[in-house]
Amino acid sequence: MKRWEVVRSAILSDIDAGVFEDGRLPGDLVLAERFGVNRHTVRNAIKVLESEGALRVQHGVGTFVADDLVVDRFNSDRRFTYKLLGQNKSLKAEILSINEASVEADIAKHLNIAPMALVAELRSVSFMNDSPLATGTSYFPIDRVPGLAAAFEGEDSVAAALKRCGIAEYNRRWTRITARRPTPQEAQRLRISSSSPVLVETSVDVIPDGLPIKCSSSAIRSDRYEYLIEGNEDDPSRSDLT
Repeated sequence: MKRWEVVRSAILSDIDAGVFEDGRLPGDLVLAERFGVNRHTVRNAIKVLESEGALRVQHGVGTFVADDLVVDRFNSDRRFTYKLLGQNKSLKAEILSINEASVEADIAKHLNIAPMALVAELRSVSFMNDSPLATGTSYFPIDRVPGLAAAFEGEDSVAAALKRCGIAEYNRRWTRITARRPTPQEAQRLRISSSSPVLVETSVDVIPDGLPIKCSSSAIRSDRYEYLIEGNEDDPSRSDLT
């Protein structure tokens, strides 16, 4: 067996055993020292594992276990509880705090409420397979979701808490995606370095009559998240390059 094949086999064993914390592999030098080979041999093994779909390489960021990636398809119902169905991944949320607070003008505008009006402010961290994926804040108009704080008792799901408040159905009105460096607090919660970029998802959800019920802003680990926007094949305006 060639040296790169030995390294490949050992890395696969480590993946199966869940050795790599947060799904991220050590650097080439660390792996080379561990296996007693040169960096070129390690890179050959990683290249093969990437071609086999076991690893995902992001140049300038790192090498990750491929199963550590969330693929998110855009649609009008974008709740995390539904995103991962069929992806063999588990997702849970940790509620950090929920308080009454006044909001700035841009949040008030998104929620169609008066500036400085009181909202329920929810801070949370989402975990995929027990590793942090996203952290953010959601704002709910108090007069539209009375008793929301109490509804979260024993719950870590926004959908379940809203249902307790009498809101069983809501959909996404819009989503905006940008990118930036994480704040020190975000980096700590997501277990990443301050130089690792995050995706920032800002969104507004509405109830069936169109009234905004939630405005959220989340910092998402860009090394673990992928957005997929699918076109409508039946759309006559769609054109393909051949």
